[in-house]
Amino acid sequence: MICSVNRRSSCRELFKLLNILPVPCVYIMEIVCYFKLNNEGLKQNSAIHDYKTHHRLDFQTQFCRTSMLKKSVNNLGTKLYNRLPKYIKNLED
Repeated sequence: MICSVNRRSSCRELFKLLNILPVPCVYIMEIVCYFKLNNEGLKQNSAIHDYKTHHRLDFQTQFCRTSMLKKSVNNLGTKLYNRLPKYIKNLED
């Protein structure tokens, strides 16, 4: 409707043209931003051992038996945040 294109045309290029993120990407971005601000109670791998491993600054993921806990914001935020590159993790804002 915004670009007056056919309703059956692909939106992928329109998102790029308008600099808009698709809904799944916005969801992922919001979870990672929420996790970055609210990770006080979680332990990093460096708190468990003193080895100089590659993933020592990653946060520990919780063991989850239920699907409700697996899909929680804290658990999903931990997994998504651990996958970010180091230069993004080090950003202040």
